[in-house]
Amino acid sequence: MTRGVLIQYEGQFVPFAKQPPPKSYLLWKILGPALAIVLISSILISCYYYRVRQKEKQMDFIIEVMERQKRLSPEEIEELKEKRDEFTIVKKNLKIYYEFPLGQGASSSVYVGFIYGKSPLMVATGLIETQRFQDCKVAVKVPSSFGQDETEQLFREIDSMKKIGYNENVICMLGICFLDEKPVIAFELADKNLLSYVSTLRETILGQIQAPVNIFFSILWQIARGMQYISSKNIVHRDLAARNVLLTDSFNAKISDFGLSLCADLEEKSSSSTPQKLPVKWLSLEALLNKVFSVKSDVWAFGVLMFEVFSFGSIPYKDVILEELIEMLKNGDRLECPKAANEETYEIMRSCWQEDPEARPIFEQLSERFREMLESRTMTYGYVEGSK
Repeated sequence: MTRGVLIQYEGQFVPFAKQPPPKSYLLWKILGPALAIVLISSILISCYYYRVRQKEKQMDFIIEVMERQKRLSPEEIEELKEKRDEFTIVKKNLKIYYEFPLGQGASSSVYVGFIYGKSPLMVATGLIETQRFQDCKVAVKVPSSFGQDETEQLFREIDSMKKIGYNENVICMLGICFLDEKPVIAFELADKNLLSYVSTLRETILGQIQAPVNIFFSILWQIARGMQYISSKNIVHRDLAARNVLLTDSFNAKISDFGLSLCADLEEKSSSSTPQKLPVKWLSLEALLNKVFSVKSDVWAFGVLMFEVFSFGSIPYKDVILEELIEMLKNGDRLECPKAANEETYEIMRSCWQEDPEARPIFEQLSERFREMLESRTMTYGYVEGSK
């Protein structure tokens, strides 16, 4: 059996003294996290500027190709360069479904599209209302030709939409992308336009001298509100018509098509370089005679739009040529009252067609008028008798 030996020490135990860490260790402990943050920030910033530069290179390439093909003037090239901004959509993030056309105009076609990820508008505004514009279907306007007029219209539309940003009664531009050497514009998607909607009502309502006034006035109230916002941005639309108002399934009205719009100081009416194609039957008398456009010429067009609505899509001044139209308007002749409109409604139309622009109402007054009319008709189940 092995015996152990127990040794007992009597006295005070003194532990080994701790050695202080070297100064270099303390320095790294303090500077290490800070350097890591700086390094990570530098990497993120470098990645961001790399992406921005890639977009600029893409734009430079497009501009170079278009310049080589003599599509743009030097001034237009410089203007296009200035549009390299936060509204650019990376090519891989936009899909266009050419098999699903939505409409076709003289200089462009519109197709269903899809944006992957966040739209530039959503990122730029940061609004709750724009959060839905990510991973969503869109309408994509693709230019079919690129002459001088088409180029000017494209620039006008981009400039106006950027100034407008987001408004619930204006179709919003979600971003700009460059595909096949052409700039295309992505817009929020709507279901139909106002002209097609009222035209479908013609067969079911015409002859009854009745109309769903609550729906009509709700739409007109929204258009007036949208135009009030547009004019507050110093923008003259110049193409306000039923065909250029889009509707959602819940009848939210959204003003669209700013290709003829004009950014102007509303204190001075704008006699502008007029495009070749203007909607003459929606133009005010001063626009027809002197090419003068202002918010009051948009008010005139709003009155014609009202005629379209209450006539279920009839063409204004049908079969009247331009020379005859000007003489008619100078003599005080105006569109007749549609059968579906009552005297109060027609009185609003006539007020929009006053020869003196200053005598016409402003959109704020029109918006308030329709709001009051809607409230007064809430107990009439949305119907009112038309003119006899």
